[in-house]
Amino acid sequence: MFLSASAFYSAQTVSGTVLSEEGLALPRVLVVNMASSQKVYTDGFGTFSILGKAGDELRFARENYKGERTIISASPLTIHLEKVPQEIEEVRIVDKRFAESQKEKLRKDIGLPKAPEKPREKPADAVDDILKPLIGIPPKLNVQAIYDVLSGKSRRLRSLYKYEDLQEGLGWIKQNLDWEYFRDAGIQPENMNDFLMYALRDERVLMYMKAKNIGGLTVTLDGHIAPYLEVLSRKK
Repeated sequence: MFLSASAFYSAQTVSGTVLSEEGLALPRVLVVNMASSQKVYTDGFGTFSILGKAGDELRFARENYKGERTIISASPLTIHLEKVPQEIEEVRIVDKRFAESQKEKLRKDIGLPKAPEKPREKPADAVDDILKPLIGIPPKLNVQAIYDVLSGKSRRLRSLYKYEDLQEGLGWIKQNLDWEYFRDAGIQPENMNDFLMYALRDERVLMYMKAKNIGGLTVTLDGHIAPYLEVLSRKK
């Protein structure tokens, strides 16, 4: 019995299964041992194996689910994740410029609902508000749209909205993200803002931020930890 207890309290392979509230297996769940920083993902059956010992803390994150944590006391483990309520809106076909269609495709691929529209003045668009009405039947001349585009008002509005959305998103991240997790992974508190700006170049981070999807955001940000730390080490 003494040998068995000693073996458990030393590093060993800990296995487990991650399930939804309905008892369904959850694949692609990020599992992290906070003591060793080892990371694995659950397989198609929701199962995982990770090195750990009694007393180590495991954390679990997946898009569209609330994060979970547990202290290893036995093996195998069974973890249940609670789904984050999402408003699912009607899917619309996007017929705009290529960059916008790519963003819409990414949003659909990662299963995010579209962020709710805000009551804002719509910036005039050279194609949609000037060119298309001119070649329509009958042709129409949108004088206000022409003025807004030529005067730079449309560009200023887009920049303002982008800045406001970014600040709102960063505020939400700072209030909801598990900063202890990233600190333990090597991101020091004084580097948190810089780390976020580094990761925000990833469209997936922006999508999850706008959709306020903390599980997906955590998993995606986790993938930027190692590259960011490498950039920091090169600066020293």
